[in-house]
Amino acid sequence: MAKSGLLFGTVALTLAALSPAMAQNPQERAILEQQCTGDYLRLCNMYEPDSPQVEQCFRAKTAELSPNCRSAIAAFTSKGSAKRR
Repeated sequence: MAKSGLLFGTVALTLAALSPAMAQNPQERAILEQQCTGDYLRLCNMYEPDSPQVEQCFRAKTAELSPNCRSAIAAFTSKGSAKRR
């Protein structure tokens, strides 16, 4: 089970890389993990979880992401945009 914990953590780091302001706190990271880990496993698991290729894969397959994952990413991206203003 330690492997799954590592996977969730690295997926969160990868998703956080999609926007510099995403997942700045543990609660935000947990939401991204919950909403997007399945998408990583389904769409981008051929790449190391913390690699730039995963970020590229998520961007390229945005239309294939689950609605919950897209919503989570959009929420954190817009929240980060508001913080930078």
